[in-house]
Amino acid sequence: MTESGQETLRARISKLWREWTVGLSGKAVFVLLISTLLIVLFHENCSSGVFRKYFAKYFGNSEFSGLFPAFYWYLGSFIMLFLIPLLFTGRVLKRPYKQMGLGLGDWRFGLKAVLVMYFAFLPILAVVSYSPVFQAKYPLFAAAKSSGLHFVLYQLAYAVYFIGWEFIFRGFMLFGLKPSMGFYAVFVQTIPFTLLHFGKPQIETIAAIIAGVLLGYLALRTRSFWYGWLLHSAIALTNDLLALGHKGW
Repeated sequence: MTESGQETLRARISKLWREWTVGLSGKAVFVLLISTLLIVLFHENCSSGVFRKYFAKYFGNSEFSGLFPAFYWYLGSFIMLFLIPLLFTGRVLKRPYKQMGLGLGDWRFGLKAVLVMYFAFLPILAVVSYSPVFQAKYPLFAAAKSSGLHFVLYQLAYAVYFIGWEFIFRGFMLFGLKPSMGFYAVFVQTIPFTLLHFGKPQIETIAAIIAGVLLGYLALRTRSFWYGWLLHSAIALTNDLLALGHKGW
């Protein structure tokens, strides 16, 4: 290709880029694409089913082997949805970590908001917990109810899982898109967040739309994703306790 032809090609690509990314920065496009890729890779490679199929045979049977698929899944979330986006934050986006929601931000408002939202959701959780579908779903791993120690270890791993889960949506995506989209970034991150609830009870998936918006607002208001993590972890723990309570555990 001649030099003039190369310049023409570059000019066309540049024009298309400006048209396709109007209102967006190159970094915002990167955040959208990388977030999508990481969510797909996590979904396809870090599930408990993948562990059972490919890795369980190397761990044998032990007192806690029933929890190993959960540990694999939850550690996968921490690596794929937290550590790797964190690496991209520093190396590609070149933004201070606090600007991506990793600081404590307005902790006074954050803790008050978590308490208010938790107790607002609690009556709903209590009512829903009477559903046979709910009781059959939680805890996600039957081994978690084998003993008190199993339950504690499981919940600790579950909390680690939610670090990745919350950061990819209410940290990396939300704050990565905010400079280009402003508050609309809340609605963008709500879409994949809700879709990843497929497979759970329908009412929970629908509620995820509201939760995604509320958690997104909370993160923006406090300048931190940690309060969403705290709320999500508390609700998950409550779900398991309510389900086990109905089963007489």
